[in-house]
Amino acid sequence: MSIFLGYFIWGLILAAPLAWLTWRFHLLRWLPRWSAPRPRRAVRLPPQLEAVVIRGKRLHDGGRR
Repeated sequence: MSIFLGYFIWGLILAAPLAWLTWRFHLLRWLPRWSAPRPRRAVRLPPQLEAVVIRGKRLHDGGRR
């Protein structure tokens, strides 16, 4: 058990700075596209909820001004 804890702690010690460097210098852009996180699709609401505002914007106004 002590061997596992030793490796676990060293893994955390090494992983935290590597994760920060990856985030700080945007190193994920060099990875292939298949390994990048997928963009989220836009939410489609039913027509009954057309007037609901999502994140402060309407996607379409429906021709009314």
